[in-house]
Amino acid sequence: MLHWTQAEVSPALVPDQTYDREGVFTGCWIPPIDESDNTLRVAYSSVQHLPFHWSTPPYPRDAAGLAIALSRDGGKTWAKSARNPVLAGEPAGVEVTGFRDPYVTELALIPCVDGKSRERGPVLYGLVSGGVQDCGPNVFLYKIRRDNAEEEWTYAGPLVDLPARFQPSKKWTGNYGVNWECANLIALQAGSEVRHFMIMGAEGDVEKDHVASFQRPDAAPSRTVRAQVWMSGRLITTPSGDGVRFQYEHGGYLDHGPYYAANSFTDPQSGRTVVYGWIPEEDLPLGAAVEKGWNGSLAVPREIFLLRIPRVVGTLRSALQDISPFELSPEPDGATTTVFTLGVRPIAELEQLREASHQHCATAVALPEPDSSTSRGICRTRSASWELEATVAIDAGCQEVGFHLRHNADLSVGATVTFSVAAETIVVDRHASNDDPAINKCPDAARTWEG
Repeated sequence: MLHWTQAEVSPALVPDQTYDREGVFTGCWIPPIDESDNTLRVAYSSVQHLPFHWSTPPYPRDAAGLAIALSRDGGKTWAKSARNPVLAGEPAGVEVTGFRDPYVTELALIPCVDGKSRERGPVLYGLVSGGVQDCGPNVFLYKIRRDNAEEEWTYAGPLVDLPARFQPSKKWTGNYGVNWECANLIALQAGSEVRHFMIMGAEGDVEKDHVASFQRPDAAPSRTVRAQVWMSGRLITTPSGDGVRFQYEHGGYLDHGPYYAANSFTDPQSGRTVVYGWIPEEDLPLGAAVEKGWNGSLAVPREIFLLRIPRVVGTLRSALQDISPFELSPEPDGATTTVFTLGVRPIAELEQLREASHQHCATAVALPEPDSSTSRGICRTRSASWELEATVAIDAGCQEVGFHLRHNADLSVGATVTFSVAAETIVVDRHASNDDPAINKCPDAARTWEG
């Protein structure tokens, strides 16, 4: 997962068919029929009409469908299925805001609802992200014949029932927008505890406060309004008994910055759920992308997991019950609580990239007094890649604490990372990071609950 080399045949798929003539969009791996099945299969969004966007209704009927590609040489070369397209477009009778980005899961969703086995079965489930016009974002659920995934995708209804721009907490939860992209459905386990999560890219028109309030120069590009969010909840059966719905209970940000279009997979060796996401680099003008010859990048791969925190007394300021990403379970002692939420951390393999790194350890760095205009140096380095690991102890009256990075001697150039105690917010301030008016230097910010 650390070292990537370009394949001999690249790109692997090109838009050369009538059903995908406008683009081969995001897709996913399809689990094999059985252990003897050595054919690799992927599903992808086959686009035959552009442009489309949730904000410019009506969405063109059958603008994007679903197609399958296969590899019989371990992924070196790929061929499109002769049965394509599997789906010509969105479900009949549904006016959508989007329909793309398939994701296939082995979770036996109906048995999950009934509390039965989640073992491999003859049916796979496919999720296609999007939304319903004048209703809200959604996921279109399909039942897939495991032994005929190239042909049999049967629509099983919408997976959620949420209004447009759903945001249960302005402080702690991102806005779930109007249209979803790259929705994944995952079961995560900690000991005997199992929870179901969905991660999704949410398109909408409700911008984060710190981005919306930033005075962006006219020459600088704006960011697309979207958020990478998650939710946890319960799977419930529909009244007919043959469908399933995901009922929201808790949620939050998977990432608070421009990170987007996260997609996950299960590492077969470790059982971890690993997520790759996209950094679109929208803060740079188009000319900068042309000059360097590329635009956008993959973010550091992350593991997502069910985080269980026992014996919690409280947080820095907010009441536990007000923090919407938290599921709370009272401890038997009656005084403490076990917290469940989505955990996110860089994959452990990244430590291999630091084997030859230099380390600087300072056992204690005294913070400047509140009325001081001076700063204390932590470390001097010429490298642009580094990590800071620290435990910060502050007095009761402290309002803010932080550090400067990549700065000059008088701090007129640089970036600042600040933690506001009262607001429970970490802010990355980039306004002085450079003097190019064509670069969007809006801050990034995140609420934090740790105390």
